[in-house]
Amino acid sequence: MGITQRCATFGAWIVITAVTIVGCSTSKPPTDALTRAEFSVRAANEARANDLASLDLKRATEKLEKAKQAMATRRYDEARRFAEGAQVDAELAEAKAETAVVRRAADDLQRRVDAVQTDAERESRKPLPARPEKD
Repeated sequence: MGITQRCATFGAWIVITAVTIVGCSTSKPPTDALTRAEFSVRAANEARANDLASLDLKRATEKLEKAKQAMATRRYDEARRFAEGAQVDAELAEAKAETAVVRRAADDLQRRVDAVQTDAERESRKPLPARPEKD
């Protein structure tokens, strides 16, 4: 093997190595992002998002699953994006659920206030008892 052939083989080896390195993800596994996303999905479930913000919770759960699948195949950048999206959707679901709970409580309180006012109005419309005349 001549020098030219050796240089060509070495050059090809360098190109193949560079392509392999660039093609692989060089970022580290986004375990923190995945943990935060899992925590947010759990918190949304505890806030009754399944009943009160089901579409947002479903979207968060789907993104979390995609993040886990991407992690398993070492597609870390993709896993990070899905995990961050899952966290945002889960936080939105939790906020919507908490808002719905507070709104229901406020509506219930308003109904009670209205009922008390109605009772008071009825009482105010009753004729006053006649006073005995004084001599």
